[in-house]
Amino acid sequence: MPDRFDSEEIERRVPRGWAAHPRERMLITPLIAGLGGLLVFLAVVFVVVWLPTHTFDPPASADWAPLSSQAVKGRNLFASNNCFVCHSGYSRPQDVREALYFLYPKISQPGDFYGSDQSPNLLGTERTGPDLSQESGWHPDDWQFAHFYDPRFVDPMSLMPPMKSVFSNNQVDQLKTYVETRSGKSGLLRYAGQLYAKQVALTNQGWAPPPTGFRGAHQPIVKQAEVKPPPNQLEEAPNLSQIDRSYWLSSNALPVTEGNLLRGKEVFLQRCVGCHGLNGDGKGRAASFMSPPPADFTDKDDACCGGDTGPGDFYYRVLRGWPGTAMENFGDRLSVDDIWRVIMFVKTIPNHTLAKDRIPEPKDYIAWSPSPELLAWVKTRQQLANNSSFAKTQSPNPYVEESRRVFPGLSPADRLVLPGGKPLDEPHAAAAIRAIYQGLLNKAWADARGRDAKLPPISQKSIPPTVPGQQ
Repeated sequence: MPDRFDSEEIERRVPRGWAAHPRERMLITPLIAGLGGLLVFLAVVFVVVWLPTHTFDPPASADWAPLSSQAVKGRNLFASNNCFVCHSGYSRPQDVREALYFLYPKISQPGDFYGSDQSPNLLGTERTGPDLSQESGWHPDDWQFAHFYDPRFVDPMSLMPPMKSVFSNNQVDQLKTYVETRSGKSGLLRYAGQLYAKQVALTNQGWAPPPTGFRGAHQPIVKQAEVKPPPNQLEEAPNLSQIDRSYWLSSNALPVTEGNLLRGKEVFLQRCVGCHGLNGDGKGRAASFMSPPPADFTDKDDACCGGDTGPGDFYYRVLRGWPGTAMENFGDRLSVDDIWRVIMFVKTIPNHTLAKDRIPEPKDYIAWSPSPELLAWVKTRQQLANNSSFAKTQSPNPYVEESRRVFPGLSPADRLVLPGGKPLDEPHAAAAIRAIYQGLLNKAWADARGRDAKLPPISQKSIPPTVPGQQ
């Protein structure tokens, strides 16, 4: 019997009337499989990407705002340099932590990305860096410039590459404008609050305006001019107005132990040296970009007796940031205990505890005591028995709400005065923030009309902004 049969032999061996067994062959060739897979892929892309992009056209949301021409150029730079690969541009429902240290204050809506300037949205592919859809207004411009020049200037642990080799001075202004105004009306409102707080800080503390663009990399740290505080007003009162009153006289919540101080030093070296410097003297690499410059912690008299340098004051600034300065909030990155520990360590810096291999000890800690002037000031403005003048019911006016976010320690009854005679109170703050906001919004609408951008009905412009996640 032969080892194999040819077709004639097979036909000869098949019983009469039966069909021959078909020849075996591959029905789906590699070519057909490849073409089928490509067809399925293209169908998914068409349904999921192309079709929604070209047919989904929701109306503008109440929070939507157009981009200025400067911001559009910044958006193009953001996209062309692939910044969206690490930074997403939308807040998912699971991202929202309402009122939790200003992390993600609102959920993105389809109408937030209305028009050709912002659609398709730069969704991004991963979140190696923070989501930037709500970045507007959380940092002042001078912080943004230092950050773009070298991210490790403001965050020594950052993975982001420096941008100084990519952008000229004018381009970094464009990118800054996009980042600061991309978050709709609520973001413009925050940015307006940040700009007004900057005006207050510079006026109250006697600083010149910060350098723009990358010029801060080539200039000395700004010098402080002597300012005369208004009569019959605590010198630190404007600074205290930016700290919730419940923290004004707070002491450190943790015991002063070697372990707590050592952990505080570790946090300081990880998070704070970019701005405050390796010596804690406020001369870090980012300092030349900023005005006011970072705080100097080396003064013993300031550590023990400053009117706004108590542990509670420092804690609030680390927790929530200090609008108008480059001090950002760390409430979403540090635990409550670690914030208290780094504040505790800061009170040892005048005793040279930042020296290499120096372990801070409890004897290095400088205890803070409120001055008689501060106690007298607090007594006249914070009476637990009858503190109704400080009751803050939520206001329907978003500009009042934003002023309260920027100045949480400012009572509706307070009437402070800045050096030079400018008033600092809730009505003036709200009016100034509103004027800045309206200027930003009007400029964006005028620019959008000038380039024939798609705009919603003009009635959308008059919808007031909201203050999400900040109550």
